Amino acid sequence: MSKLRVVLVSDLHGSGIVYGKIANLPKLLKTDLVVVAGDLTGKILVPIVRKGGEYVTNLFGEVKVINSDEQVKTISKTLRDNGYYPYVTDEEEYNNIANDKDYFKKVLLKVMEEYFRVDISKIENNYRKLGVKLVYLAGNDDPKEFVNKIYEEYDNDVLIPIDEKTMNINDYMFLGFGYSNETPWHTARELPEREIEERLIKLFSGLNRNELDRTIAIIHVPPYGTTIDQAPKLTNDLKPVVEGGVVAMEHVGSTAVRRILENFGPLIGLHGHVHESYGIDFLNAKCCNKKIPVVNAGSEYQGGMLRFAYLMLEDLKLKDKIIARA
Repeated sequence: MSKLRVVLVSDLHGSGIVYGKIANLPKLLKTDLVVVAGDLTGKILVPIVRKGGEYVTNLFGEVKVINSDEQVKTISKTLRDNGYYPYVTDEEEYNNIANDKDYFKKVLLKVMEEYFRVDISKIENNYRKLGVKLVYLAGNDDPKEFVNKIYEEYDNDVLIPIDEKTMNINDYMFLGFGYSNETPWHTARELPEREIEERLIKLFSGLNRNELDRTIAIIHVPPYGTTIDQAPKLTNDLKPVVEGGVVAMEHVGSTAVRRILENFGPLIGLHGHVHESYGIDFLNAKCCNKKIPVVNAGSEYQGGMLRFAYLMLEDLKLKDKIIARA
């Protein structure tokens, strides 16, 4: 079985600086492909409103008056680096955005697509020159309208959407699934555990034992009850629970994902979703006598930090790993 070097990243949430670092990853690490395990987009539109000869915006909770176009560029970059979407507009359109939910959604999707196009084009250009592929999927936070459009638009020899698909790449089988189990935030692409299990069974059942042994399962949500699915426990009003002066943690992964991985026994599971729980754990495969490594690279996108896992696969095993930040 050929060697394969994979870099796993996840939960980019629209951060321009993180996308830029991903574009340059293959220049720093010898890799065959980069996997993005979901949550491509940001969540917040930040209008920068023209008023006479100046601009006004809300920058991280503080109303800020901007006196020049150069300052607009600087603030826009700061917002982008933290996963927000700056949008320069006038007072009339701002009122439409503030008072019309449908118009707000239309503008957000437009801006989301424009910035993603810039970011993904840099990645595509660099990777094509270096002979590297990007295997990617959306996560639970990415709007369905956005997801449907990018999967169609960015599917070529370099950019490979894998959501609810299986395919052979470099003699390894890749399987992708970008939905999550239900969360307190009721995000765009959540499913009940039963439906996750049904959809995953359909995907995994299309592979024979030989293919499963060399399957890299890219599933946005990690398996439940592992070291890579722990997030702060929340109250009913979504505030962290503090016990003994420490934020209490709980498992938030998918029970269905765990059952599927244990029952079908792929080569490895690559995950994201839970930003705090970077690392590696192992599941015992019920189908066969082996342990399945499951990896979460984690995410610190709001600090402009790229978390990643550098994985070296050989002879149907994870030979080595580096989990780091840049």
